[in-house]
Amino acid sequence: MVKKQISWILALALGAQAFLYIPAMAAEAGAEIYTAGISETDTSALGVDTVGFGGEEPYIVEDLDAYETMEILTMDQEGTVSVYSCDSKEEVGRKIGELSQEEGISVIQPNYRYEDQALAVNDASSGEQWALQNDGSFQMDERTIYPIYANPFGRPSHGSELLGLLVQVREKHAAAGVDINIEEAWAKYGNGTHDAIVAIIDTGIDAGHEDLAGAMWVNADEIPGNGIDDDGNGYVDDVNGWNFYNGNNQIYNGQEDSHGTHGAGTIRASIGNGAGIAGIVPGNRVHLMALKALGGEDGDGSTASLIQAIRYAEENGAVICNLSLTTTVDDRAMYLAMANSSMLFVVAAGNGDSRTGIGLNTDHTPFYPAAYDLDNIISVANLSFDGNLHDSSNYGAMTVDLAAPGTYILSTTPGNTYSYMTGTSMAAPMVTGAAAMVYSYFDGIGPADVKEILLSTVTPMENLAGKTMTGGRLNVGAALSYDIIRLSRSGFGNAGHAPENGTAPLIETRSVDRAGGTYLQVRVVDIDGDLKTLLYAQGELTAEAFASGTAGEAFTVNENDVATFRVDHAGTYTFYAADSRGNQTVETVRFLDMSVGPGGM
Repeated sequence: MVKKQISWILALALGAQAFLYIPAMAAEAGAEIYTAGISETDTSALGVDTVGFGGEEPYIVEDLDAYETMEILTMDQEGTVSVYSCDSKEEVGRKIGELSQEEGISVIQPNYRYEDQALAVNDASSGEQWALQNDGSFQMDERTIYPIYANPFGRPSHGSELLGLLVQVREKHAAAGVDINIEEAWAKYGNGTHDAIVAIIDTGIDAGHEDLAGAMWVNADEIPGNGIDDDGNGYVDDVNGWNFYNGNNQIYNGQEDSHGTHGAGTIRASIGNGAGIAGIVPGNRVHLMALKALGGEDGDGSTASLIQAIRYAEENGAVICNLSLTTTVDDRAMYLAMANSSMLFVVAAGNGDSRTGIGLNTDHTPFYPAAYDLDNIISVANLSFDGNLHDSSNYGAMTVDLAAPGTYILSTTPGNTYSYMTGTSMAAPMVTGAAAMVYSYFDGIGPADVKEILLSTVTPMENLAGKTMTGGRLNVGAALSYDIIRLSRSGFGNAGHAPENGTAPLIETRSVDRAGGTYLQVRVVDIDGDLKTLLYAQGELTAEAFASGTAGEAFTVNENDVATFRVDHAGTYTFYAADSRGNQTVETVRFLDMSVGPGGM
């Protein structure tokens, strides 16, 4: 589950007559600051997503409701992070007060939970890939010696909660025949007929892994390591993809990239090389594009980085995109980015309630982006080796399409190692691999046809009826035996068609009342990446008024597409955004009574 991203927001003052504007990244040496008769805004005491300049006052999130985990995270000026656990909201408040008085602390905030959809990792020295061929012998018993990771990014841990999960698994035995029927698919596939590029938007990928040799997409227009953007696409030395999390070409940063490396192996690990495991797709037809949009110990990321990765993938020829991530936030910008894309998105359905470990019905409790009503999405649940949905897997007859193996999946992990992981994050790459195999096998089909084939050829399972739209599990062998004459060739109905002239920028606003003042957060997202003009003005203005060049003051947003204004006077304010194709958006905000803060909007 992807948590709510914290935005590092720069402060702008918005008043009736006097303005202070601080351009994004103005804290850099030599940045120009424009003022008009007022002092610089002090945002250090705000409980909103702001950060002070100069490094003297800490950034503090004071809203106690934001501390859902009862954990406080601090960062000092050297970048060292500490976490404090509390038993109540009252204790959280007291501890924040104490920490705010300590010298050297630059950040005090909740220890947010950004989660990919992997539940557990075993550092496996050997194992069986029951998902590919399940003869009923796979089991987890008391003799298992694999060390257990608390999450796929952290250090080995033997916590009681995770141990309890293992005890449950040790009591289960595999049900013969519950697999994806890969041997029949391999027999038909041969060497495929044409190439396919698969984008993995995730953590990074260890492209040097022994079992991923030859699996990575290569940007043929880029000369590796010369420090030049040879193809002029704005990314220097993007040979195998790009790191949108750190803003560089390093697609692999070590152990934090276990999650993406694991998914890559499921799809495309070498077959018959005498080492490790077998991926789903044989041969060299399928190429993996590494797009690192998540990082850190918890695998966090932002909407901005995900949208940039989607745009990069499509511009560089990807036809299928794996998204093993979720959030409970209905993100309009992410929705539009996916709706405008012609790619087929294979998305993890999610791992349910993080407190109970029990899967949820996403027809009633949506997890995004899997639950978006878009035709270019396949939502995937986690099937266990005993033929049942894993207890943690989300389900939904309207929002989840099918199930695929996702419990104790053995695959590649950094440093030429192999590990078990569990979660819908592991089930999604199974379907992504199958989609890539189908696309590269049949001539003359598109991404919408791939989805139709996969959903039409599932193996029905009684216990999946009413749990998924198809009521079945992935069957790759049946998919490759599909008679494509039966295809509807209808394409994606409500997705896959970006407007001819692009999409207008999206403006979202939110007011907050903190430290005796009212602040307005303005988020501007441009799906097409060609944002040209940002302006704001007092009063209710039309797009034409801004476009004429006679109205408005310029502003910029930070790397998370957000700017913050301090509102000193009641009144009406209009924000304007335009892209290079002439698409325009205006958003008007009214503050009727400053005494009531955000409620006066």
